[in-house]
Amino acid sequence: MEEQRERQSRKRGKSEGKSLLPFFLIFFCFILLFAGAGLFYYVKKYMPTKARADLNSYFSVSGDNVELYLNHEKQVEDSVLTLGRMQDGEVYLPYGFVVKQLNIRFYYDDDEKTLRYALPDSVEIYQPGEKGKDGKLPYFVDGKNIFLSLSLIQSHTALEVENFTDTEHKRVFLYNAFGKEKQATLTAKEAVRVQGGVKSPILTDLEKGDKVLVLEKMEKWSKVETKDGFIGYLRNSRLGDEVEIEKSSDFQAPVYSHKSMGEGVHPTLAFHQITTREANNTLDTLLPNAAEANIVAPTWYVLSDNAGNFISYSDANYVAKAHAAGKKVFATLNNFDAGKVDAKALFSAAKHRSALIENLVKDLKEKQVDGINVDIELLPESAARDYLEFMRELSIACRTEELFLSVDCYVPYSYNAYYNIKELGEICDYVVIMCYDEHYAGSEEAGSVSSLSYVERGIDESAAKMDKNRVIIALPFYTRVWITDANGKLRSEALSITKAKEWITEKNVPLEWKEDIGQYYGVIQDGNEKKEIWMEDEKSMEAKMSLLREKGIQGVAAWKLGQEPQGFWSILNLEEKTS
Repeated sequence: MEEQRERQSRKRGKSEGKSLLPFFLIFFCFILLFAGAGLFYYVKKYMPTKARADLNSYFSVSGDNVELYLNHEKQVEDSVLTLGRMQDGEVYLPYGFVVKQLNIRFYYDDDEKTLRYALPDSVEIYQPGEKGKDGKLPYFVDGKNIFLSLSLIQSHTALEVENFTDTEHKRVFLYNAFGKEKQATLTAKEAVRVQGGVKSPILTDLEKGDKVLVLEKMEKWSKVETKDGFIGYLRNSRLGDEVEIEKSSDFQAPVYSHKSMGEGVHPTLAFHQITTREANNTLDTLLPNAAEANIVAPTWYVLSDNAGNFISYSDANYVAKAHAAGKKVFATLNNFDAGKVDAKALFSAAKHRSALIENLVKDLKEKQVDGINVDIELLPESAARDYLEFMRELSIACRTEELFLSVDCYVPYSYNAYYNIKELGEICDYVVIMCYDEHYAGSEEAGSVSSLSYVERGIDESAAKMDKNRVIIALPFYTRVWITDANGKLRSEALSITKAKEWITEKNVPLEWKEDIGQYYGVIQDGNEKKEIWMEDEKSMEAKMSLLREKGIQGVAAWKLGQEPQGFWSILNLEEKTS
């Protein structure tokens, strides 16, 4: 009986064991599935992808188009890729890109269809379809697009180039920002990817020991530039220590010579407004009060049409009198005293520029004038490059004939930056910054003609762009009375310093010194009109001259001769005052 119970117990144990087995199998399978899912997730998230980037999409170029990089940046303008062109084994760059980013002195003459490049003493002219010594075209035109030979550009420009044009995806790396860069060597084989992250597709593969430029370093990834012409990302863990390398150019820039008034001599220029030949006779009475001036600049030449013709009030006797008084003569050319001249039509045509320069220089030499001062105002931005080409070509003629060349510019702001003081400062002997008309006849608000801060801006902005030893700061010998009528309408009247003093005395105007402006301010109610003045006088002029001396400015000018009180020119002294 007992034996029977034992056999039954063994049978129940086997039966129970068999019933638990499926549960163990299911549990084991679940563990395997979970582990597999985890492994799949890990691989998917953390294992580097071996997928290759679509280079056709990445570079967006094919055929003879060439993608351009400048100082490690892909060139895009207005959301459109800037593309070069490959032709007959030569790389050509778009003209607009060249003059904006690489070298402003290339000039395409749309009138003659020629390419010009001005040097200090000559102009290189390339004719359409004419090949150079290397058998390549210096430039070519395709519809409205102009392309310049990269070899030609390099011959005139501090520019380092790396070409990758023997591949399907042609690209050129250009460098004109020289200085220190960071380079690192790979410590292990690594893939360079489109973005930072192991799942980003691969651009190129690098081997241990390969060198890369480190453009930007982040926490785990760095943006790099490779020797085979890719910009992408790789892991910091694969980079060795960074070292600084120097990127430089052995290009020898042309040297522009500049005439000087002499060692230790401060150019002190007096503008003399001449609008008739008879007005030249006023020099006799005006010059004695301007003993401190060593240059007179009569407004003799007035552009009269778009073909380069001009009215001339030049006078040899005037020059002789000025020379006898120990003063040089810089005859001024302007574009506003004879009506409106289309600057674009005039300066964009080589034949007009040449005729104007030839006739100006001829008259200067005949009258024994020392130099020319160019005052082109209200220049439209569309004519800026044409105007600069005119100034380059004029500078060559002046250099050849040993004439001084100065040019007038506004106080620099972003809206008039196209006058390009940097370029004018390179090619001209002096740049005159007109530190007046801060508030002018058409201003919508009353204010100073020349506040101290306005003059300071003129000094600082121009000195940042060119050699400040050749900057001449022009100051006003006039001010304005601002009149607001009963209806709130504003107008103004220009008064010489002499006349302004008389007006203040006549109207008994109370004056208050404004330290921040550096001028006396006065206001009165005259009948139904409010009248205001920011006075230019001895104290305000001395404040300006102290600023010029403090800033190390070497030249001063004044508009205009005859508006100043007796003895006023003695204030315009740039010599350091001793206590």
